[in-house]
Order: sequence, then C-alpha cells, then structure tokens
Amino acid sequence: MVCICQDTDVKLLNNLAMFFDHIRQKRIILWMQVKVTQGLLQELVRLVEEHKFIKLVIVDTENPGNGTVTGLHLKPFPRPYFERIENILKFKGDFLEGNINFQGKTAIYLPHKEPIIKYNISFGSKKNKFLITSDEERQIVEFAQRTNLCLKSYQDNRSNPDHFDFQLTPQIDPKLDLRENANSFTSVTLIVVVPCGKEKSVQEVFKQLDFKHLLLYLLPVYVTFMVVESVMHVVNSRISGQSHQLSFINPLVNLRAIGAILGLSITVRRGSSFSLRQLYLVLSIFGFVFSSFFACKLSALLTKHSRYAQIQNFEELRASGLKIIVDKNLQSYIKYNFGAKFSRQNLVTLKQSEVSKLIVSFNDSFAYITFKQHFDFLDQYQKPSFPKVLCSSKNLTIASNLPKVYYLPKDSMYKWPLRKFVHQISESGIDIYWRKDFINMNRKHLNISLKSMGTRVEAVPLSLQHFNWVWSLLLFGYGIAILVFVIEMVLGRNQNRKIKNQPLA
Repeated sequence: MVCICQDTDVKLLNNLAMFFDHIRQKRIILWMQVKVTQGLLQELVRLVEEHKFIKLVIVDTENPGNGTVTGLHLKPFPRPYFERIENILKFKGDFLEGNINFQGKTAIYLPHKEPIIKYNISFGSKKNKFLITSDEERQIVEFAQRTNLCLKSYQDNRSNPDHFDFQLTPQIDPKLDLRENANSFTSVTLIVVVPCGKEKSVQEVFKQLDFKHLLLYLLPVYVTFMVVESVMHVVNSRISGQSHQLSFINPLVNLRAIGAILGLSITVRRGSSFSLRQLYLVLSIFGFVFSSFFACKLSALLTKHSRYAQIQNFEELRASGLKIIVDKNLQSYIKYNFGAKFSRQNLVTLKQSEVSKLIVSFNDSFAYITFKQHFDFLDQYQKPSFPKVLCSSKNLTIASNLPKVYYLPKDSMYKWPLRKFVHQISESGIDIYWRKDFINMNRKHLNISLKSMGTRVEAVPLSLQHFNWVWSLLLFGYGIAILVFVIEMVLGRNQNRKIKNQPLA
C-alpha cells in the first residue's frame, strides 16, 4: 500500500519499482488523500506503463459518495487505463490471476538471425501464417495465440536492440538471472556425439584372423613333428637292421603332417611302428581341434562383421584427432565454462544452420556438440533398419541439468504467464510432439532421406569378389609345388649320375 498525501507523492512509484524489484507484479493499492484529477491520472498511467505495473487499485478517500468509498481499477491491456469503481468495498479484486488476456497488445520479438528452415503455422483468429525456425519458437507463438497477444518482429538491424519483449530462441547462459526468465526449471544435457564404430569389410575381417601369428604358432608344431618322425624312422630302421636314407626334401614337405594340422584324414603306411601311429593320432587330434576353432572363428566373423572400437571418453576423443563441430552460439558458452576440457581439442565453429545440416544428414566425418534431448529424436532414425552412424556415450557428457531459458527483458510483464504456459506444455508432453514434427520438417526441407545417408545394409551376402585373395593363395601353392618338382628333378638327375659313375663290383 502506498499513501499519496500530495500530488508529488506519485513519484513514490519510482522508488517502489527501484527498491522492490519483484513487487511490481504483485497487488498494489494507492491510498489517495488528494483529489484525483485528470492530470494526476495521466501521470499515473505514464508511470504504470513505464514500470510495467499490472495489478493496481486506487482508493479515493477524498470524494466519498453516499457513505461509500470510490476507487479506480487499473486495466493494463492493451494500453493502461483506469476504470472507476463505485464502491470499493464490493470490489472482488479482478487481478488477472487466471487465464490472462492481453487484448491484442503488441509484443516485439527478436527473430532468429540464422534460420535453418522457415516453418509456417496458423496464428490468430484469421488463421494467418506465422514463420518459425524451430520447435521452441512455436511455444512463444502458441502462448501469444492463447493469450491474445499480437507479435511484431523487431525491424532494427542493430546488434544490441534497445527494446524487445521476447527472444524466440531459448539459450543457456550462466550470466543470465534465472528469476527474470520464463522456464527456469527446464534443463538440458550437453553431450558430444561421435561416429559409431564402422563395420569392417571382408578384407579387413581376413586381416583380423592374423594369419602371420597362426603360422608362427603352427610352425613349431610342424617342425617338432618332422623331427620326432625322422628320429623314429632312423631308430626303427637300426633296430630292424634295415637301411634308411633321409633326404632333406622329405622333412621340409611332409604332406601327412600338413594334412593332419589342417584337420584332413591321413593314411598310415603298413609296417609303421606303434609309437609312430601314436604320433599320428596325437597330431590328428590337434589338427581336429585347431581346424574346428579356425572354422568357427571365420564363420562368426563372416556372418556378422565386427566393428572398429567407438570413442568412449574425452581422452580417446583427444587422441583420435577428430574434428568437433559446434555452432557459434554454444562455442562461447563452452569456452567460458569448459575451456580446460576442450583446450587441446580440435574445435571447429560453424553457423547453426551448417551444423544442423551436417548432423541431420548423419555425416560421420566429424564429432558434434549438441543437446541430448535433440539427439534422442535423431537417434530414432538410425535404429529400425540401418546400422547406427552417430553414437553417444555416458562418458562424453559435457554437463547435465543446464537451464535453457527464454530470455526476457528485466521486469517483463510476460514472465509469469509465459512460465506457467511453458510448464503446462512440458507436463502435457506437447513439446515432445512439436520437436519430433519439426525434425521431420527439417529433414524434408534439407531433402535428406534414409537412403541418402550413405549407410550400408547390415546383411551383405558374400560374393566371389570377397575371395580374390584365394587366387593369390592358389598361385602361391602352385608356385611352391613347381619349385619342389624342379628340385626333385635336379636331385634325381644327380643321384642317377652318381650311380652311373660308380665302378662295378
């Protein structure tokens, strides 16, 4: 309650607005002990409009009529004026506590400077088309439509506008006073989205088998078998009194040992000793286990190709050298709050429209800084039929529970009505539907379909092209066989020549 004892006391409203910041939105009673003239009312209207008072009643004690106390009730919309009350004692206090009606009041909004797309929605009683650039702007438009508010775009091109009522795009900014904004309880999570581990090709699957280590593992087994077999032959020959000559070519190319290691059936010559047969049995069991293990591993890798490891944390992201795309609005916030975490990261700042086009088209050449709530909707396009292209990780979360708010000028009369409306929209889940609908419109506008994402179908049948390496293996085997054949011919000719040159007994 403010007591006005003389005309100059109306300036107390300036003090009220200055020292009691948030009381201006509460109920205010002016106790008038002076005559309420037209000039005094005009001065009050000017002060009300300047300080954005919306709940004010004047009690006129100077002009009582018939034992009643008259008064004046402030009607703030569309322009403030006072309505006379014949009996203040019967005044029920219509202070705009329910659904507010701005009665066509004009509100200035700041349009988006870098729109990705322009999406038409119906607005007003005449169903005029209103252009929005994001699902979050739609909340402001729907609020204006529900409260009978007329929106007008800010036409000045100055970077720091002097007066506006709404900034359509909500933002996260630690410098903002949350008490002066609409939805201080709406929180978002800032994450880094990275390319998923790519599927390996058939050639890379064969490389994954690591034939080099397999050969190094089998070579000792083969050499051991050759040595043991040769020693057994020599020992058995001496025990039986038979002559036995051991050429160097036989141990090098032991087909029985190679067949047993590969899991093939081998023949045992008649007259082989019991110990030699046991040696063949042990080698056959080893070959059976080894060939089964190799066949199972090869079948599993060809049925479902393995993938490269995905980046899981910031250390791996830094080591990968992958470029991180961020729009310039978020870049200043990240630099201000998380500069140490991204000090050695390769950050690339682009316009918001360019960043959105890259991430919506699922370009996996970069990592992206975005909001988890937005990526969850995009992630739904990857799950049904296609391998995922972009992935997130809990260890790649930059910050959680960040307030993302609609910025309003100080002492805005739209703060509490808009906050109530935004909370109702959030509780009903309508904002989720709008966000999903807007992503569909975004993809349609950018002419991006699932077929143009550049992803591969998960199940790819094997073809002869995947086994071109077999021809190389076959040529290698034929080359070794020809080389062994030439060596045998040379050795046989030398042996025949020695026999001919020996004198007859």
